[in-house]
Amino acid sequence: MKPDFDPESPSSWPTSVWSTVPQLCLYEKGYSSDEYIIKLVDITKGENFAPSYLKINLNGTIPTLVVPTLETTGNDVDTRYRSLRDTISICDFLDHARSASTGHNHSGKPAPTLAPATIEGKGLSDEIINLIHLYTVDPNFVALAVRDEAELKAKAVRPPGKSLDYRRQALQSYLGEAKQAVADSAVAPKEGSLTWEQKTVKFLEEKLKSNEQIWELYNGQASQDKKEQFFEVCRKTWTESLPDAFSRLESLFKGPFALGDQVSLADLHAISWLTRLVSIAGGSPNASGIDSLTPHLGGYKFGPKVRDFWNEWVQRESFQQVLVPVCDDFEKMSGK
Repeated sequence: MKPDFDPESPSSWPTSVWSTVPQLCLYEKGYSSDEYIIKLVDITKGENFAPSYLKINLNGTIPTLVVPTLETTGNDVDTRYRSLRDTISICDFLDHARSASTGHNHSGKPAPTLAPATIEGKGLSDEIINLIHLYTVDPNFVALAVRDEAELKAKAVRPPGKSLDYRRQALQSYLGEAKQAVADSAVAPKEGSLTWEQKTVKFLEEKLKSNEQIWELYNGQASQDKKEQFFEVCRKTWTESLPDAFSRLESLFKGPFALGDQVSLADLHAISWLTRLVSIAGGSPNASGIDSLTPHLGGYKFGPKVRDFWNEWVQRESFQQVLVPVCDDFEKMSGK
């Protein structure tokens, strides 16, 4: 279910870049809409603290809660749900849970295996996915990246800047609740380890610290030196880190898809990542959209494999059904 999104209000939240990966997986694997429920949650209203902002409840043969919440997966909760916390694990699970031989395909659509069949293919897939998820090319950072004072002022008064306020308030609230959960818990950690509640506190403290640094910059509380350092990091992200990633993908892609003629798990991560970058650059989810990135990349030109990859994907039904609506949401969120 896609929520209405008001960029001036914290009452809803657009689909995150990484939550689109399992949605693409559901579509490519042939799951029918009566086999799962997708709930997009609003982190600003305390519904979730997980980075993907997505719950998937798979009914019937696959009883799963994807992306945990405090009330469903704490140590003291008796639940039949299996908790998966990252996009890679979620898609691995969805892929293995459905195949042509399982006999549970309600939609009647093919259920292709998305995981590579060979050790070599697995290694290549992992290399591509790990590259896509490097923090140096994280689309969530790129969306907030500012390269000079003018770009900072423009983004600070638009939804990207306001989202930092909402996120800050939400993280502070979650952290308070998590610390209280630690105080109330009767579970003692094993020697050398942390309880689930303690891990949650650590996770939230790290997220709040990271958010605080950018929040200070966007709200005029950072020194000029810190601003200049941040501008330089952002410029290098666009002109060095992203071109390096695209160059590596050009050498890794087999064509026309990531591992060859068939869509794989690596494709789902790569196209979600690339589509968000295109949106950040102001491009549209169509064949020419990739060109919107070129002026920002310090002279880098896309090679034929990455271009062919983009052109193949923008024509796919899953792209039209999942990623095109998300691009519309992101455009509204960006205030462009």
